[in-house]
Amino acid sequence: MWSSTAGGSPADPAAVRPRSPYIDTLRAAAIVRVFLQHTVPLGALTTLLPAMWVMFGLAGYLTAVSLRRGGAARTVRSRLRRLLPPLWMLGAIGVPLMLLHGWHPFTWSELLPWVFPLVNPPGSEWGAALVVALWYLRVYLWFLLLSPVLRWLFERAPVATLLAPLGAAVLLSTVLRLPSSPVTDVVWSTAAYGTAWVLGYARESGLLDRLSWPACLAAAGALGVAALLRAVADREGLHDQLVPVLWGTAVVLLALRARPRLAWLSAAAPLRRVVALLNARAVTVYVWQLPMVAVGLWLLGGLAGPPVLTVAVTAVLTAGAVLCFGWVEDLAAKRPPALLPAVPAARCATVDGVRAPAGVPAA
Repeated sequence: MWSSTAGGSPADPAAVRPRSPYIDTLRAAAIVRVFLQHTVPLGALTTLLPAMWVMFGLAGYLTAVSLRRGGAARTVRSRLRRLLPPLWMLGAIGVPLMLLHGWHPFTWSELLPWVFPLVNPPGSEWGAALVVALWYLRVYLWFLLLSPVLRWLFERAPVATLLAPLGAAVLLSTVLRLPSSPVTDVVWSTAAYGTAWVLGYARESGLLDRLSWPACLAAAGALGVAALLRAVADREGLHDQLVPVLWGTAVVLLALRARPRLAWLSAAAPLRRVVALLNARAVTVYVWQLPMVAVGLWLLGGLAGPPVLTVAVTAVLTAGAVLCFGWVEDLAAKRPPALLPAVPAARCATVDGVRAPAGVPAA
């Protein structure tokens, strides 16, 4: 069993528990997929692994673990500590740089989302790479604040709570056409990723394990066919926003229903270290990877060189950012700051049991 407190402090209700190789590996794969998509966009890669839905599904699962073990107040507090400090570090560097490069018009109230991102943190045109990907932190924050209520609803009406966000996404994309605004962004993202989040609750509670594989495949297949039909009907190439919602939800359903042993990972020490590092530095990797991609492309002179060169340069730069700023996650988790987090020792393979949830705290 992989046992470690590397993902959080002893005060964190999610910190001291067995680790799940499958959960950690799936989350690491999603982080890598996001990086590759920003570096060398590959449509097929997005289809095979809709990373944002997977990340929200895993975050919902790990939050459900913490809610059960530590209660609502403790869970929200500990996860805010994990989420916000890396954003503050990015803002402490990025906001002055944008001001120096002529961010105008600028008002002091625009700093508030950089402190507590209930709406997307704003930025200048020059600093677009600093802010474009920060919508994920905003969506995660809203789910975190809503998580005790969603858990209460799920325990009383699990199927309705699972289907309500997806149903709302269908209505918002077909019948209800809300005007563009920050409020609309919050409503849409909550609907679009809400079923993935609540599927995490279903995994933690054991509800998904009571769904037979034929039924699970049928439900995922229905969602996939619906996504395909919507995509085919989009003859004008408008990129129907419901298509990725349906497909992403289908993939998360299958991913969270699965419980592979991954026994081989215990023997693959280098890969296990990479997986552990990506999980322990997940928020830092996420907020800095797109700025480092922009720096890498600038260093390469905007040349369309071999994709492997672009990936290599941007990966080195992102790794450098993680070394420089990853210690913020240590302080946030009440651990001694370190260039690299401690890697848990592999003792034996772990079966991801129904009520033995694991993994480091979600970002």
